[in-house]
Amino acid sequence: MFIIHTKLIAQFAKKQALKSMFAPIQRSQPIKESEEFKEVKKLFSKINDEDNIKQSILESYQPQHILKQIDTNLTNYFQKRAVDIKSVNFLLQAVVAQNKFDQIDEIQQFMDNLKIKPNQQTYMCLINAYGKFRNVEKAEAYYHIAQKQFGSSLHLYNTLINVYCKNLQSENALRIFNDLKRDGFEPDIPIYTTLINSFYRVKQWKKCWDLFDEARLESHLKPDENLIGLMIEICADTHEAEKAIQLHDQMNDMEFRDTTYIYNSIIKALGSRKDYAEKALEFYRKMVLTSVQIDSDTIVCTLKACSQCGDVKIAHEVIKQMKQYQITPNKYIYTQIIRVYIGACSLPNLDNKIVEEYIKDAWKIFNEAASKQMISQRTLNSMCELMVAANRLPDLEGQVLPLFDQYQIQKDQFTYEQIIKILFNEKRLLDLYRMFEIVSTKMKPTFQSVSNYLDTAILLADEEKVVDALEWFKKIERQPKYKQIKQLGTMKNLPLRIHALLNEYDAKFGKVSDSVYRMENNQRSAAKNVG
Repeated sequence: MFIIHTKLIAQFAKKQALKSMFAPIQRSQPIKESEEFKEVKKLFSKINDEDNIKQSILESYQPQHILKQIDTNLTNYFQKRAVDIKSVNFLLQAVVAQNKFDQIDEIQQFMDNLKIKPNQQTYMCLINAYGKFRNVEKAEAYYHIAQKQFGSSLHLYNTLINVYCKNLQSENALRIFNDLKRDGFEPDIPIYTTLINSFYRVKQWKKCWDLFDEARLESHLKPDENLIGLMIEICADTHEAEKAIQLHDQMNDMEFRDTTYIYNSIIKALGSRKDYAEKALEFYRKMVLTSVQIDSDTIVCTLKACSQCGDVKIAHEVIKQMKQYQITPNKYIYTQIIRVYIGACSLPNLDNKIVEEYIKDAWKIFNEAASKQMISQRTLNSMCELMVAANRLPDLEGQVLPLFDQYQIQKDQFTYEQIIKILFNEKRLLDLYRMFEIVSTKMKPTFQSVSNYLDTAILLADEEKVVDALEWFKKIERQPKYKQIKQLGTMKNLPLRIHALLNEYDAKFGKVSDSVYRMENNQRSAAKNVG
């Protein structure tokens, strides 16, 4: 946000480079080149034809890319530049871009020795630097120094907000944001986007939508494609496919172009729901047809949509296109390919031979990922889920679970969820009890694990376990499934303590009323105390 002269250098270099490439060469009048231009000019050395010049400019002249090319050695750097605050500020930005944190103290000492006084931008560079290196207290200290010397400014506020957001201190960022408005400054869309993204990362969805509404309705700002893309991505996490479509339609009404990020966001949002997976694949096909750049995130999001509907054929087409675009598979892509086979094995009435073929293909993908050291906890959990979907308990116990020790990866609540699920499917109910006890002593079980635990207790008519399961639903702040509440609520001779727990759930979940409960269990109403 405060790298203004970096952008000017990029624009100047772009202009001069294009001029020197296409204008006739005049040997008698050579173009005078600044040192900054000489540095960025190297980026054009590999351009061989006019067709890819535009793309090379877009990729090479990003400010962060330019900053990473700067020689930050003090002696070398100032041999080419004036020793003034402007050059120092540019050096600080280059040091931050290159993660050379140790050099900051050296630069500050250099400034002290030459009595170069920092200006507001210097302090913003330092605030940004210490924020990036997770020293929020130091960033705050420089913020207060700058505020005392130069007063409040929109750029100064924005810099500290960025620091808090990068360090997931969303509430602190919101506090400074409110100070900004109180002091009469008007926040812009990039700041709203930064703040919303911060709350998105800590999964405070309501705050995200409140800020989005504030930007549009109170601040009367027009959202840009980055903000709309972010809101669509949030819809993916909350599985609000309908809202994602509405946002995308609004974006089209505002005549924004569909970028890679926008396509990825809408594919991700629609692919998060099984009933919208086919729609997600339609967006992917449109993306290919309109020649929008495909990246690794596109592949992951599209494969997720394939996994929702179990479409192995389209997944293979996506993998072929991934190779055509020369996208290198990463651990997320490998894991998502395995998850496509989970969706396929979950399809009804699938021939056992086809299931075996899917499992073999999944193992091939797993082994390829393993050969590239791309096995993660989610990869192993996905293999567990595949065995559950294919109903292969012996393979789960004998082949997959030992991999956690082999790769020194801890089992988490999602690993145990799959174990508990297959034990319930196989009606090994006492083993399920033991497994739930293990997981509940180590960590908080998932909703699905607690649900299977309650179903088991109901099947075995185990009053103690039913109570324990209902208590666990309270601990994980969820409610049992409708059919479970209905099943318990209509049960005759329902124990009082189970009825008391059911009474805590909403009527829409099917709990019985007190009068019905007393009538079915031949009890009188409790006597009321008279004042």
